[in-house]
Order: sequence, then structure tokens, then C-alpha cells
Amino acid sequence: MISPDWYLDQVEVIDVDTEEVYLFLCERWLSKKKEDRHIERFFYVKGYEGERESLHSSKKNLKGSSMSMKSLDSNMNKKNKKKKDEEDIDEGPLIPYHFTIATGVERDASTTSRVYVIIMGADQLETARLWLDLPDEKKCFAAGSLEKFEVYGLDVGEIKKVELGHDGATPESCWLVDELAVAVPTKGVMYVFQCKCWLAKDRGDGLTARVFNVLDADSVTIAQKVIYQATVVTGDVQNAGTDTNIYLSLFGANGSTEEILLQKNDDRFERGQEDTFNLEIDDIAPLKKMRIRIDGTGSRPDWFLDQIFLRNLTTEEVAVFTYEDWLSKTKGPKRTLICEMAAVVDDEEMVERTTYIIQVKTSDVTAAGTDANVFLIVFGENGDTGTLVLKECNNTNKFERKQTDVFRFPDVLSLGDLSKVRVWHDNTGPGPGWHLEHVDVKDEVLDQTFRFPCDRWLAKNEDDGQIMRELPCANNDFLDLSEKTKYEIVVTTADMDDAETKENVWIALEGKKGRSKEFVMENSSKKKRFLRGSTDKFEFSSKTLGDIAGICLGHTPKDGKKVKSEAHWHVEGVVITEKELGNKYIFQCNALIPLSAKRDEFMTFECTKAIESFASKARGLVPVKYEIIVITGDEKGAGTDANVFITVHGSNGDSGRRALRQKFRNLFERGRTDRFLLEMLDMGDLLSVHMEHDNAGINPGWLLDRVEVTNTANGVTTIFPCGKWLDKKRADGQIKRVLFPKY
Repeated sequence: MISPDWYLDQVEVIDVDTEEVYLFLCERWLSKKKEDRHIERFFYVKGYEGERESLHSSKKNLKGSSMSMKSLDSNMNKKNKKKKDEEDIDEGPLIPYHFTIATGVERDASTTSRVYVIIMGADQLETARLWLDLPDEKKCFAAGSLEKFEVYGLDVGEIKKVELGHDGATPESCWLVDELAVAVPTKGVMYVFQCKCWLAKDRGDGLTARVFNVLDADSVTIAQKVIYQATVVTGDVQNAGTDTNIYLSLFGANGSTEEILLQKNDDRFERGQEDTFNLEIDDIAPLKKMRIRIDGTGSRPDWFLDQIFLRNLTTEEVAVFTYEDWLSKTKGPKRTLICEMAAVVDDEEMVERTTYIIQVKTSDVTAAGTDANVFLIVFGENGDTGTLVLKECNNTNKFERKQTDVFRFPDVLSLGDLSKVRVWHDNTGPGPGWHLEHVDVKDEVLDQTFRFPCDRWLAKNEDDGQIMRELPCANNDFLDLSEKTKYEIVVTTADMDDAETKENVWIALEGKKGRSKEFVMENSSKKKRFLRGSTDKFEFSSKTLGDIAGICLGHTPKDGKKVKSEAHWHVEGVVITEKELGNKYIFQCNALIPLSAKRDEFMTFECTKAIESFASKARGLVPVKYEIIVITGDEKGAGTDANVFITVHGSNGDSGRRALRQKFRNLFERGRTDRFLLEMLDMGDLLSVHMEHDNAGINPGWLLDRVEVTNTANGVTTIFPCGKWLDKKRADGQIKRVLFPKY
């Protein structure tokens, strides 16, 4: 008809016998011109808490990558089933499996068949068929393609075998598989199978399924992940629902996550609705805060966020994050697309709010001022502030020579002790070069000011040409580490018969800088120690030993008495804490220490786990020059005209996104090696590099062979293999790659 577009607000269904009213909220257009151009909507009664499925989902999909978290939860605690029909959903604890499949490049290598994997463990325990369904825009496993899938399946324990197959029944349904990688994030392991075989009725041995033994695979250690269930609650206010992209970041005492995109999947993030997701993240607990960002795209860019609940599926601990406001450029009092929420665990708020006063001092050198826009990120023990735009301050003309500019950021989550700031500008304006003297950051709640000295240029035509600097906190240098330091020793005796002792125990610490003297942990009638199931604490001073690598434990009689009969002390574990810095060294012993009058009879234990404190990491932040070597592949069309960027991730954090540029040189040509020198704060152990380009230029596609990063301070080189295209038209269409070290 002439005016077919319809905005449906709500539908009420009344049972005339019981007079019960069912309310269905829509608040969407049914139109071929507006929003997502759908003229059919499917929505649930207000208050519905059951499992949600869109009209396009099926029971089959529950075993594939589209498994909902509610179906996952319902199977978490059921008993394992050793055999099951193909259409059954796994019963028992479910964990994520990540699959990467490379299809060969020969003629007829591709397939349109439906592909599956079965994971097999010990005692005939195995998953159901885990279907690897391609997204709608991909019609087949194309020749030369690399496809990735994330699927939940039964936890079979230690993997023994993997079956890969497809449902192609006709002779033409052939498929050449080059490589299969199976990653198990919760166990920190990945198996890579070099298949190089046909799965076809009319090729090879005529089989469309093959079983691979893990003994024939390359085993790779990957970062172990923890699974959280996230429940996102959209507010019950008018037009609260959204179509925009939503990103989540988590910050904990032991690190932070990258931004995670929460998938919309048709019917999520609607008014008054709870949506569940599974998040695979590093073990950064205890959780401190969460950052939510929306990008303001879509036909409904505004979103009213009520709360988010995070449940650790291993420990069952729940953290609550409350916002109860709009994320919008036009609605609500804040008019922001980003929010931060403190974690509330057991009714305790993990982070308090504060006001940051940031003072920026421009140096007193010729042409020191800048007309560019300046940005800052502050880092501390509770994560970072996110990007702060240094816009409104006490001076009309900012960042002039010998001037101090003061910026105020009220009602933000406190970062606690600060470690560094990352400061940069966008190189715009007639005079973008800038000589920065220092940055001071005052936390009003802590009533403490942290200074970050710079005294360097941020300019493309001065110094080393960088317009981004990371500045360590000068306050960290005040921490006094004298010749001697104090160590706390916590000893746990096993909780079992005959575990305890009435005698003395001695310990010696072995560190990278030397060995301590023997320290006797005395037992007496007044202070009864080393009792069954008890924990005893001691302190002693020693020369600074550096990182503790091992301990020696001895068991001696009191008052030098002779040992008349065989006796033992059953030690469960020992924890050593370096008092000044707070570093912890954990030793899982679980051993019987025999009683002996001789001091040369003892047992040694290696450190099981070391936990580096925030104070220790902060002190280690010093500027280091890193040489970045980028090798482009030697194939036709391998070079790129695009602008290339790198982000280095290490145990001390990330470098920020850095452009790889050189003056008067054509970079990233076929078979070429390009070298760059970047100054960054000490990254610690390098964990990964993120390589990406902006897809600009006539030929943006790029075949990256590998990246080599050398710490020029210690000469250590880390190699990051790639061998993949960064190209929207090739392979998996990605122009960003995460590369891990070659060990």
C-alpha cells in the first residue's frame, strides 16, 4: 500500500476468562525502509525468563557455535554420558573448543558439505558431533581458506583422538583438508594436526571422515582461560533496546582483557530483557571494574544499561556491575558512549570513586608548544582510565611554552597507586610538534600526587620522530630496597594423621642473586607450631635474594637431641612473600620431611607459581628501545600500500597502537625486510603482537611472513611467525592478526 511502514509500540493479550493481561513490548519499526528493514518481529512476553531462540535458530545449532548460555548452564552439572545419538545435546560439564581448519588449494579442494568434529577422551568418553556451520555469507569451505569456529562441547578430560568429517553423500562432495587445529582454552593447550588428506567418496580411500591421534599432533601451550557467564540486563524504560555494537572490557588485580564484542544475534538487548553470554578470559581475578563502550551505530544507537552480572563458572563467585543509565549522545544526563562500573562482590565495592586533577607542563624550549589535540591514558593497579581528551582546562590557549595546564576529571573510578601514563597527540594544526616537561596526576581521595617526567619531544621531525610517549611514575623510585629485605614465610602442615611434628623446622631460600642463611622456625610448648592442618607464619631478614627459585626444608630435633626413632613432618605447602615489594612465591610441597640431626639432610622444592605484585611491576617500568623487524612474504602481490600498525603485548602491559613508518622509503614490499626502532616502557616477557593495516591504497592486501622484536637493552629477540594474508579479499578476510611467539 501507499504507507506500509509501521512503528509497533506494544501488544496486549487479555484472557477474557481470567482477565489476566500479557504485555508484549516491541518498540520497533516493521518496515522495509527503516531500522533493519524487517516487516516481521518475534518478541517475548514481558517478564519472560525462559530460554530464548530466534525464529532462525534450531536445536541443531545448540551444539554448534550459536549455543546459548542458558542451554549451556542447564547442562553444567549433569552426569557425563559416554555415548549419545547424533541429535542429543552433550550431558555433563561443557567447555569451549576452538577449531581452525585450513582447506587445501588443489582443484576440487572446496566443499559445500556440512562439517563436524568429535572430540574423544579416555574410557570411550566423547562429545556429540560438533557442527562447524559457516556464517550465512560463506557458502563453502573454499580452496585456500582458513575458517575459525568456537563451539561448546562435553569436557572429555585429556584428549586422545579427534574425528573430522562431513555429511557429503554424493561422490562430488569431496574436500581436501590441509590442517586442523584444536585449542582447549580452559586447559591451556592446542593440538595442530597436519592432515593433508582428502575427505571424499571418489578420492583417496573413499572416506568422508578421519580419526586423528593426538600423539601425531604438534602440542602447543596457549594462555589458559577462565569461563565467565555474563548476564546483561537492559533497563525497563521506553526505547531502552538497541542495535548498536556493544564492547566489554574487564579489569582485575592480575591484569585486564581486551575489548570483547557482545554479539547481537537478532533479539538481544531489548527492553527489560536479560541476555547471557560466555566470556573466555585470562585469570585476572579478583575483578575490580568493567568498562562498557558502544559505538553509536545502528538504527537504534541509544541503550539503557541496567546491570551486568558476571559468574565464574569454576568458583561460582558472582560480581555485580550496576549503571542504571543511558549510553547515548542524546539521552540521559551524561551524554556518553562509555561507562565504567566498579565490581561489587559479596556486597563489597572493589573500587572507590575519585577526582583526578591532571597538570601538564610544557617545556621552556624554542617552539615547545603544540596546536594539536592531546590525549592521555593513566595506568594503575586497578587498570586504566581509558582515553582522556585533554580539552577543557584553566587556559584558553593550551600547551604553550613554559605553561602549566590543569584538567579536572571528576567522579571516576580510582586506579589506586599509579604506574605510568601514555600521552600522545594527533599531529594536527600548524605547529603540532610538542616538547613535554612532565605530567602530574593527583588522586583527590588518596590525597596523593604522582609525577611522570618526560623532557622529550613528541614530534615527527624531532628526536626519534615519535608522537606517543609512555612515562613511568617517578614516585616508584622512592621505594627503598636496601642491602637487606624482610621475608614472610607461611608454612602449612597437611591435615592428616601423623602429619604434625613437635620438633623444629629450618628453611633456606635460593634466589637469583644468592642463597640465604638457614632460618630455624622453632617449635615450643608455649608456641605450638606445625600442628595437623595448621598454618604458621614467620618473618626473617636476609640479604636481597632477587626472584626466589627454590627452598630447602629440613626437620631437626629441639635442643640438639639425638634421633631415637624414625619420624616425619608432612608439609603441604610454603608461601614466601617479599615484604617490601609484595612479590609472592608459592611452593606446593606435599612431602614427608624426615627428622634428622644432620644439617646436610634436607629436601629441596622448586617454585610452583610466582605472583609479581603491582609495586614490583611499576618499579620495573623503564624506557627501552625495541627493534621491530617485519618480513613481508615472497609471493606475487604480497606487498601492501596500506599503513601498518603494531601493538606489542607483554607481561607489563601493552605498547599502544604504534604506526610503522619511515621517511622516504617504500615499505612492506614483496620479500622485503623492514626495520623500525620504537621506544616503549619495558614490556617484560613478550606475549603477543597485534599486526594490522588500514586497508588504504591501491593494493592494500598484505602477506606477512613474520615479525621479530628485539629488546635492545638485553639483546633478547622474540620471533612471531605469521605466514598469513591480511587481506579483505583473501583467506578469512582479516586485516588484523594476533601473533604468538615461536618457542
